[in-house]
Amino acid sequence: MVDTPSSRPLDNEELTNVINLGFVLICGFLCFLLQAGFGLLEVGSVRRKNAKNIMLKNTMDAAVSALAYWAVGFAFAYGTSNNGFIGNSRYFLMDEDGEDFEDYVNWFFQWVFAGTTATIVSGAVAERCRFRAYMIYSAFLSGFVYPVVCHWIWDPSGFLYGKVMDFSGSGAVHLVGGAAAMAGAWILGPRIGRFVQNEQTGEWQAVEIPGHNAVLAALGTLVLWFGFFPFNAGAGYAVASNVDIVTTGRAVVVTNLAAASGGCALLFYGVLRNGVWDPAFAMNGLLGGMVASCSGVNVFDTWSAIIVGILGALGFYVQVWVFETKLRIDDPLNASPLHMGSGIMGMLAVGFLANDKYVASADEAGLFFGGNGKQLGYQVYGTIVYFAWAFGTSALLFYGLKLKGWLRVSEEAELMGMDQHEHAGFAYIDDDGTAIVVKNPFSPSSSQTGGDDMLVKVSVKEVGDTAQTKKPTEERLHSDEVEGNPANPPNQLRQRRVSATTLEPGHI
Repeated sequence: MVDTPSSRPLDNEELTNVINLGFVLICGFLCFLLQAGFGLLEVGSVRRKNAKNIMLKNTMDAAVSALAYWAVGFAFAYGTSNNGFIGNSRYFLMDEDGEDFEDYVNWFFQWVFAGTTATIVSGAVAERCRFRAYMIYSAFLSGFVYPVVCHWIWDPSGFLYGKVMDFSGSGAVHLVGGAAAMAGAWILGPRIGRFVQNEQTGEWQAVEIPGHNAVLAALGTLVLWFGFFPFNAGAGYAVASNVDIVTTGRAVVVTNLAAASGGCALLFYGVLRNGVWDPAFAMNGLLGGMVASCSGVNVFDTWSAIIVGILGALGFYVQVWVFETKLRIDDPLNASPLHMGSGIMGMLAVGFLANDKYVASADEAGLFFGGNGKQLGYQVYGTIVYFAWAFGTSALLFYGLKLKGWLRVSEEAELMGMDQHEHAGFAYIDDDGTAIVVKNPFSPSSSQTGGDDMLVKVSVKEVGDTAQTKKPTEERLHSDEVEGNPANPPNQLRQRRVSATTLEPGHI
């Protein structure tokens, strides 16, 4: 009998490897729940006429990113290279001999990160981006933009490897996703009615377009909070030694404390500023705190986590203010501020707060721990490189889609809602017990009842565990009777004007 690892007891090295890989695999499973958290947070933060569109985008993000990352993304990220810029092997998870490259656990865990980067952008372009454009940029980000950055920072041949500290991706994941989101929202343009101009002063004002379900948004935030634990813990790839398990445990505690401090800080600021306990402030603060923690969860002390969380909330808030008052960029989920603003703060925090006890050399310590500023310089350099790459490549893609006419839906479609325009009807039953659906223009009766201009109200009565549908009563509905399709100009919409610093639930 051949002596193989499967036919004999494992030695210590093999057992350590199995334990570590098993841990990473479980973390990957749990990180996949981030997609559910993204979906819940995003769908609760937009209008109900776009709910089906949002959930489909988040679902297909996982599918599209998996195919793109399998085909080329993993090769660009972790393939062999001589230039330190991009990998060039292991396409379709095959080695140089055409055989399966059996690094399946690493592929799966890294794919979760790639899917996260692509999902960030969906919140920034919500409620007016065509679905085909979403499919294209999801594949582009997860198959090219993000994997190239991965190669720089996490592959031993990358030109940032061993210089920039970015343990689980405040920069590589969040800043990159946030910069891409900024490019998309900027080129796509704001939603109808998001900014209005005062006819007397000529000043532009931001108009709040509130989401339809704060409960779903809050539930999504809690799911994301949970998902950040395996996200940051698994990035260390090791738990099978005393040192590794302590480092992993500290990473989880730092993540949690950064969330807590960021959430509390922004919530209390909202109370001081507006006089109300606004859940959106708390949700954005805690998510921003966790985003900021990612770069240094392995080198921060627990007390440092408190500072990092507050800095993450601050980075988020400042970028929201810039978007609304200076640039007039409409980001329905505040996805770019949450990831880019908080991610930048996390990258820079390492240069100040990296404890000399947890780093390999004195040069890597933060300024507050006896460092000489070299690591801070690397962190600034990495931040600039991340932003330039992600914003530049994404802007080219989005502008190309715009020129092609594939990026934005028509004004009529936007007012109608993405669900009805692209997905054959609304996601919800009406409050009065009816569901509004589109009349099929190709049905035999359509020529008699008005074709595609006809909408149908279907009465629904729940009986036990089943729903019985009464005979549809067809009636013509005026455009302003359909939810989310106002006939009035923007200044007469049922929306209240708010200051530029009013926050809506964010997206990780």
